[in-house]
Amino acid sequence: MLVAMPSAIAFGVAIFSPLTGSLSAEGALAGILGATALGLVAPIFGGSSRLITAPCAPAAAVLSALAVTFTQQEMAPAAILLLLGMIGLLAGLIQIGLGLAGVGRLIKFIPYPVVSGYLSGVGLIIIGSQIPKFLGSPSGAALLDAVKTPGAWMWQSILVGMVTILTMLLAPRLIRAVPAAILALLAGIGTYLLLGVFDPELLKTTHNPLLVGALAGGEGSLTESIGKHVQALRGFGFETVIQVFVPALTLAVLLSIDTLKTCLVIDAMTRSSHDSNRELIGQGLGNLASALIGGIPGAGTMGASLINVSSGGTTKLSGLMTGVFSLTAFLLLTPLIAWVPVAALAAILIVIGFRMIDTHSLAFFFSPSTRFDFFVILSVILVALFGNLIAASGVGVALAILLFIREQTRSSVVRTRIEGSELLTKHARTPEDIERLEKEGSGVVVFELQGSLFFGTANQLQTALEPETGQRKYVILNMRRVQSLDVTATHVLEQIKDRLEEKNAYLVFCDGAPHQQGFCLPPARRGDRMARSPGTQGTASCTRQHRATRPERHVPLGRLLQRGGSRSRSGGRTASVHHPQRHGEADSAAAQEGQLPPRHLRPGRTDR
Repeated sequence: MLVAMPSAIAFGVAIFSPLTGSLSAEGALAGILGATALGLVAPIFGGSSRLITAPCAPAAAVLSALAVTFTQQEMAPAAILLLLGMIGLLAGLIQIGLGLAGVGRLIKFIPYPVVSGYLSGVGLIIIGSQIPKFLGSPSGAALLDAVKTPGAWMWQSILVGMVTILTMLLAPRLIRAVPAAILALLAGIGTYLLLGVFDPELLKTTHNPLLVGALAGGEGSLTESIGKHVQALRGFGFETVIQVFVPALTLAVLLSIDTLKTCLVIDAMTRSSHDSNRELIGQGLGNLASALIGGIPGAGTMGASLINVSSGGTTKLSGLMTGVFSLTAFLLLTPLIAWVPVAALAAILIVIGFRMIDTHSLAFFFSPSTRFDFFVILSVILVALFGNLIAASGVGVALAILLFIREQTRSSVVRTRIEGSELLTKHARTPEDIERLEKEGSGVVVFELQGSLFFGTANQLQTALEPETGQRKYVILNMRRVQSLDVTATHVLEQIKDRLEEKNAYLVFCDGAPHQQGFCLPPARRGDRMARSPGTQGTASCTRQHRATRPERHVPLGRLLQRGGSRSRSGGRTASVHHPQRHGEADSAAAQEGQLPPRHLRPGRTDR
């Protein structure tokens, strides 16, 4: 609670201050209510035992940017507050839906450059929004306007902010028992009160832009505030929901990423594991409860969670007590909250923003292998700064797809290529077989394929196989290491088969794997020269559906070279692949003949 409370107040003030300076107190109240609701609900239904949930920087960045946008559209502050509440409500519902749909496991696989760029952009946005408050500029002043008008700066605000920043940076080196955020906030309050001794005007809590101001305390006023907020949310219609759905989706995904990233760090520290989908449901219920009572949304926070782990927290009770203590602090420390300087909160957020920037990613630029990752990070940051966070999320998703395609296409789909005369076997070959292989082995080539055969690697596959179509009698594809096969790659294989057929040659598949989902070539025509293994589990269903010719029996490689294929019932000639695991008798016969079944067409086999 000691770590989460100052940040929660600061985030609430940051979201509400663009509307009007008089709403800073309500922003602090929203931050405390958010910390209370998230702390009470998320741990109970979540999937991590040590996670601390509270209002966070990504939520503050998204909602404060939206608040500025709505203000520029000349919307009333009360309507903006309700829209922000609706966004938090929808974000919670979306998180619940993501958890129920099992998307929690997928969010963890978002590429690091995309997450790094997004969080760095959020950090820069927070810094830029808090610098005017740090300088003491008039409420609502933009960053450039505040920097260009030093005459509007207030030295008292700058002094309080500098003391707060120095305390937050130096305190961990001196005192570890008390969180640095608490010490920094107390230092800021103390500095402001000391300045008030020399200037009594600073000690006024009403109409003082340097202070958060008085909050409405007491249980009755809290209950009344919650009731009014719930009643206002019930008045929204379907059109409003559509208007705020995209921002809510962006917020939900960002909060989910932030939470699951923190869960992974906790798991690594404690050698434990969490339930990602259940955690998303718990986070969604927490944000839903926070929106209903007028709080701001949040996520699993890194700083508070790490302190919880280092302090010995092992159960969900530690997270639950955060909500209890937040509510207690609100009820008991209302007068102290009124004396919190805005510059102190801005200074805390500036430090948090700098810590969100991934400075280590700058090293990606100097390595050719990671330079593209650096430009991905830079692109997301620039879109977040000069566009908006919603557009940055779209750019991040698009770049994530490009990163995936790039990684898939960088590796070769051909693992090994073996000439027919170089094939090895565990069985002893007769002199006749050896002589036949020496003479006709040049007409056979074996490709061991690997990875995903999809539109990104289809051209690579075609480039590898096409030169063999004019000089080979049998092109054998070992599919054991193939993970997936899409329609584009299937079309390429169909083209290779057609070219081989024109040369009276054959395309042979062997060693399909059970996990090769969707490995189905297009329906073959009568007389197609394409062989598949009926005993291969990964292709058995496809063989039953699309096999144009049905071999009379399984023919080993030596017999294929001798006979040039077997006559099928449909009149076409086809090469057939043998699978020894399901045809033991044929395997024994092949072993006696000294011939090679397809299971042994793998590199690394030696004669023994």
